[in-house]
Amino acid sequence: MTPINGAFILHEDLKLLSFCSYDHLALADSPVIKKNGIKYVLQHGICPFSEAGDFYLTCQQDLEKKLSDLLRREASLFFPSREEANRTTLAAISHEDARIFVDEKCHPSLIPPGALRYHPDQLEGLIEKARTSQKIIVTESIFSSDGSISNLPMICELADHYDALLYVDDSHAFGIAGVDGMGLCAHLREVDIISGSFSHTCGAYGGYVACNQTIRNYLLNHLLSNALLSPLLIGAIEAALELIPQMEGERKQLEQRSHWLRAALREMGFSLPKYNTPLISFELKKADRLKAHLLKEQIVVMGENNQIRIALNISHMPDHLTHLTDTIKSFQMACACL
Repeated sequence: MTPINGAFILHEDLKLLSFCSYDHLALADSPVIKKNGIKYVLQHGICPFSEAGDFYLTCQQDLEKKLSDLLRREASLFFPSREEANRTTLAAISHEDARIFVDEKCHPSLIPPGALRYHPDQLEGLIEKARTSQKIIVTESIFSSDGSISNLPMICELADHYDALLYVDDSHAFGIAGVDGMGLCAHLREVDIISGSFSHTCGAYGGYVACNQTIRNYLLNHLLSNALLSPLLIGAIEAALELIPQMEGERKQLEQRSHWLRAALREMGFSLPKYNTPLISFELKKADRLKAHLLKEQIVVMGENNQIRIALNISHMPDHLTHLTDTIKSFQMACACL
């Protein structure tokens, strides 16, 4: 695959309209981000170098401070990926007596061994029955499985009432939701640990957690060293964090196109959650056949196990969305004639 822009990729000499990228603000191809990444490489070299885990690039320390301020937390810590951030952090903060409650829709990286899966309606009852002093509630703000939104106010209230530590993966909200695009958790003081990804809306790569200084120190003691990001990534992420708060117009545009596409899919009979995020998912028994039909029309979407997932970004123009819906309609008509 060779990316052409946020909407199209080149695959086996075919130009495909792609709905598979979480780069919702199309920042991966931003000249500003590319330029800043090159600037950091010229200033700091291609890769970080440290004789000991206690030392790392000042520019990474500055970036951690910048992210912490934007997310209204005391500290932050970087990881090679979102998955690494989640797995490592959850393993570090839990012990034999801890009871971890994970929403049933959560990403696999948020499900440590021994975790208890819950439906939101069951959460309070499960917490009440837990005979342990350490309770950890884990959820996503916007679920990567279907684009639905977690009931964070309710979960925050339960975490506060039962003195549970609250861990929220904000990967799919960061950049596209909240004040200045800082996600759905930045303003919620009840959230003890926010995790996220730079490979989604930031158009870069890597993962992070944002928390208080005590938790960060504990994680560093557990991990022995901080994850060292390359100067290229640090420069790219730094530029993205500058751009995202200024992109309210793009977020509104993305919201409008998501609303239009969701309405069009509902008119075709698909059942979608009552949310308006750029990650759209619906169930279909003939999902594999629909994906193949779309591919014949040079459109590529995500999905498996009778599920179709569509990720929108601001490079998707109205005619791209119309092409997608018209192709799905033609598939429905063909199936009806069989």
